[in-house]
Amino acid sequence: MVKQILDYTDEQFTQLVHQIVDKGSVVLYDQNLTRQQLAEVCARMGKVEELDYFMNPKDSPQISIVSGKVVDGKPIGMFGPTELEWHANGTGRYNFDEICVGLYCVEECIDTVLSLVDQKKAFEELSEEDKNYYRNIEINLNNEGERARIWRNDGVYSKAYENVGEENFRIGQKHYQETIDRRPLVAKHPVDGKEYLYPMFIYLYKAWYKGKEIEDFQAFYDKLYSTITRSRYMTHHVFRKGDLLFMDQLLTSHRRSAVKNKDRQLWRTAFDYSKAVADYKPVVFE
Repeated sequence: MVKQILDYTDEQFTQLVHQIVDKGSVVLYDQNLTRQQLAEVCARMGKVEELDYFMNPKDSPQISIVSGKVVDGKPIGMFGPTELEWHANGTGRYNFDEICVGLYCVEECIDTVLSLVDQKKAFEELSEEDKNYYRNIEINLNNEGERARIWRNDGVYSKAYENVGEENFRIGQKHYQETIDRRPLVAKHPVDGKEYLYPMFIYLYKAWYKGKEIEDFQAFYDKLYSTITRSRYMTHHVFRKGDLLFMDQLLTSHRRSAVKNKDRQLWRTAFDYSKAVADYKPVVFE
């Protein structure tokens, strides 16, 4: 019989966090959760993000509905049915707290694949010369650029967004407001202290090496992309009902193929590890 996360002890939640940090992601199968229960189990690991947008149920603001379904001309959830490029929670933000995302499958689409890439492993396998090069790189992340279109989708879903207002059309724009336009490409994880690459490809527009802007940015971008997005660093998952995926947003990026079953629905949470790991330190870049 599959162990339910609802029955985890505090020690097991701590072990789960360390598994997520070690592997980048963990999947629990055949879970049986309500929205409120999902919020509760995530809250046992850390502080859970609460939002007040159209995709957040009023009785469980910690949950964001992920679905391409449109009802009466309005979307019920974030993201549409089209393919999504590599991205992670945190988008163009410099500092953020909710570094783990949980996705719980309520309605499946067996034709849709979620792919993850392990950015810690990609860094670990670099030569020492390349590691030192990337340690000296700072990057600019811009969530208003041409590549950053994951909130917007062609066709019916795009038109449906017009009915939810400009503030919700650009989901969380004010929430993600930052005053610093640079962050390091390589940083240390707040749990295990290991280094990882943080490329955020769809938001990446500029880079500096030792304070000097890289002139041939496209060549830099292409090399970084090909270095990280190798099949050896990827895992792939097809959500079935009851699957609960946890993925660390510093250590991994993810993408999704197009959704054929528009009723597909996931419940999304975002949280830190502050309650499960005693020596957890917030993500702060100086």
